[in-house]
Amino acid sequence: MTNTASMRAWLILLALTGLSTGLAETHLSGLAVLVPVLLATLLKGRIVIDAFMGLRHAPILWRITVLGWLLTVVGLIAFAFHISQN
Repeated sequence: MTNTASMRAWLILLALTGLSTGLAETHLSGLAVLVPVLLATLLKGRIVIDAFMGLRHAPILWRITVLGWLLTVVGLIAFAFHISQN
């Protein structure tokens, strides 16, 4: 990965983190915050997996395994939120 691509990925991660932090500061609750934050988390995870873990060109099994782990964690967070709301 070139320095330019790394910098671009880092800036996107920084912007998504700022978005998530900004949403937290709005004092909204429920799905109004959960959905955008979890989507930002998925996108950030995908960037880290592809760009910084170097799995963009890895065998598909590795990519599916790591992405599956990310989806499982985010899904469990969403499920825990759903359970806590009932």
